[in-house]
Amino acid sequence: MKKISTFLGIFIISLVFHGCATPGKRTAIGAGAGAAVGAGVGALIGGRDGKAGKGAVIGGLIGAALGGTIGNRLDKQAQELAQIAETRRTEKGIVTKLKGDILFDTNSHSLKGQAQTKIDKIAQIISKYPEDYVTIVGHTDSTGSEGHNQKLSENRANTVLNRMIRGGVPASRIRGQGAGELKPIASNNTNTGRSQNRRVEINIRVDEDALK
Repeated sequence: MKKISTFLGIFIISLVFHGCATPGKRTAIGAGAGAAVGAGVGALIGGRDGKAGKGAVIGGLIGAALGGTIGNRLDKQAQELAQIAETRRTEKGIVTKLKGDILFDTNSHSLKGQAQTKIDKIAQIISKYPEDYVTIVGHTDSTGSEGHNQKLSENRANTVLNRMIRGGVPASRIRGQGAGELKPIASNNTNTGRSQNRRVEINIRVDEDALK
């Protein structure tokens, strides 16, 4: 049993150092996987010496280390995406924003030629990270009826989604939805504000099952 504990200790230390190799924000992703591992280790240790709590501690450390490792990967991915479009790192993952006027003509959901190239590059980056789970959200300004804007936002999100699937992102890892005019990030009372509200956001988070 001492040999097992020693091995686990070395394993945890190696994970921690690997997870902290790159500076940047960290996520709590991996805690669930760590808890699952901890439960298994706890059963193993507890079965011998009645100290199942050790397993929980070890599992928590492993979860934290895995979370740090995935955090590093998200940091790296965010830096790559920032070379193509406005990108910010969040506690839950990454948000990449594409201006609607660059992607589409007015009241259209057909991608412009230059936009296709941009989305293809984004898809190439995302496809390198198989743990990614992607949600494409379309947004509009308040011009026109709410029903029209909702449908337009859905169509634009699905257009980007289909292009990204063609670019290599697995269909099982991506979905699209429209928010219409309901989530503005600027005032709809000015041309500048309306331009900012017309956008498509690519939300990336890590599927925790990928850590198990």
